[in-house]
Amino acid sequence: MTRLLSFAIATFAFFTISTSVLAQAAWEAPLRAQLERIEAEGSPEVIKQAAPIIERIALGNPDAWIPNYYAARVALIEHYVAGEDGCIPCIEKVDQYLTIAEKADNNSEVMTMRASYYQTMLSIYPMRAPYYAPKASNRLEQAIEADPTNPRAHSLLGQNYYYTPAMFGGGPAKAAPHLEKAVELYEAEALLTDRNYFLPTWGSDRAKAMHGKAIAEAN
Repeated sequence: MTRLLSFAIATFAFFTISTSVLAQAAWEAPLRAQLERIEAEGSPEVIKQAAPIIERIALGNPDAWIPNYYAARVALIEHYVAGEDGCIPCIEKVDQYLTIAEKADNNSEVMTMRASYYQTMLSIYPMRAPYYAPKASNRLEQAIEADPTNPRAHSLLGQNYYYTPAMFGGGPAKAAPHLEKAVELYEAEALLTDRNYFLPTWGSDRAKAMHGKAIAEAN
């Protein structure tokens, strides 16, 4: 009886893993095609065309964090390329797909993207700074605790401090060490040759620019 139960458990585990692998294989190629298209061209029109395709991939794979992460990421980019007024429906999509990604795997990268969402909400509604700024900082600290080598988390935390007045615990001097750490981690990340294609890499140029500004203004 014990052997039979063990066999049943092992069979179920194998079936579950096999199904997961097959599901991932189904979304990897189409998602990569759209991401490579955005990387190669990056125009608002290309992003607009790729976004609904990535959204369909995400909606079809609610148990996979990566497609939903990128659906949120592309929606966030759509917001910023929409012009001065942004794109509120896009921001709502960011929240929607991040919520799915968080349920699938609330890892350091997902936490960092959630913090980016909070920072964007702060830029749209600056009077809500007492609400969104601490939420962004807390989520970034959690992201760093989950993965201290995540440069995006360090970069966004540094930016959070940079734009927080010194009287409230922020300022360039407080931001500089976090941004310096981010730059170091981005450089280390760039040297990795066997890194999974789908793991995020964005933010390096922004971190370097913000680090330069923070150092100049802190001195």
